[in-house]
Amino acid sequence: MSQRISLREFQRALSQRIQDSATQTSSQNRLAIQVGGQNWLVDMTDISEVATTQPWIAVPMTKTWFLGVTNIRGRLYTVVDLAAYAGMNAATHHHHNRLLLSHPRFTTQTALLVDRALGLRNIDVMRAEQTPGQTEWLTDMRHDEQGQIWHNVNLGTLLTQTEFLSVGVHS
Repeated sequence: MSQRISLREFQRALSQRIQDSATQTSSQNRLAIQVGGQNWLVDMTDISEVATTQPWIAVPMTKTWFLGVTNIRGRLYTVVDLAAYAGMNAATHHHHNRLLLSHPRFTTQTALLVDRALGLRNIDVMRAEQTPGQTEWLTDMRHDEQGQIWHNVNLGTLLTQTEFLSVGVHS
């Protein structure tokens, strides 16, 4: 019978691994996430935390991918549906959803809604492939040993794009 682990234990272990990874010199560890049913990789130094979804308050007259604002431990974060922003179907609200909190070094305090966090992956063991037509913030694709495709995300580039920062809907 497979060993079961509680959601709280999983989050605690993942949080500890993120902190441990941040103190290691290897820049090859990436946080593996699912967005719109696809596998994506995010540089660990670009996020400060992976949080469970929190209630947010919708902001009127904004784009559909801009979900609103939320308060996480006294700090206000804008909440963005990453799948919807990338032109995919909006995230289905599920208990697996997570918020990736942007690192404080970025000027925006952003919480990116993703389908789920999958743990850490080492890109040293993946085969890189340049992909024409990728956005500036989806830098390349990688194939793991099982043949799965992973999209590498440059969060710093995403968070500074004019389109990403322009959330208002113009009438």
